[in-house]
Amino acid sequence: MDASQPSHTAQGAAMHRAAHQLVDRPPVFQDPLALSIIGSEAEAQLRAGEDWHAQPSNGLRAFVAARSRLAEDLLGEAVVQGVAQYVVLGAGLDTFAYRAGTKFPALKVFEVDHPATQGWKRARLSQTRIAVPDTVAYVAVDFERDTLANGLGQSGFDFGQPVFCAWLGVTPYLSRDTVSRTLSAFAQDMHSASIIVFDWCMCT
Repeated sequence: MDASQPSHTAQGAAMHRAAHQLVDRPPVFQDPLALSIIGSEAEAQLRAGEDWHAQPSNGLRAFVAARSRLAEDLLGEAVVQGVAQYVVLGAGLDTFAYRAGTKFPALKVFEVDHPATQGWKRARLSQTRIAVPDTVAYVAVDFERDTLANGLGQSGFDFGQPVFCAWLGVTPYLSRDTVSRTLSAFAQDMHSASIIVFDWCMCT
């Protein structure tokens, strides 16, 4: 991605999640904020069937919906076991933190993303009037240059407690070395009872 611009893939994934709410019955993944977060113009295009993300048969849309459902189901199981921290690596336009307050009121959510994408998301949240709860912490990290531990350490993260981490739709856009380094650092820096769920697609 262009370091000065937000991630196009973040918008694409959000479009898939939003289209899933309209097109697929029954929905695998329910997200009441998915249509709001993409913006009114994009929502109108989806509702009118003018955007390819809403095509009746779309395998990528199904994949995005399924991985989101899996991650949040596993998170729910972890919370039952006492996990109180959730890290979203490459958060993009993910809306979990803004719709889960009633179900997970004590869960602290750390949204980790590239500074440009994170700034764009926060502006989008303001534009769409989606309330930001006190349980959300924004952690600006360039995965190619910065370390996750440093970013989290400056954001109130408790390394002495376990964490559930979701890393979805990110690895295809990082170098092999960066992926390996991030996973190794997670294993080394996080509490031994921590969990990470990620999708893997390395083309080279």
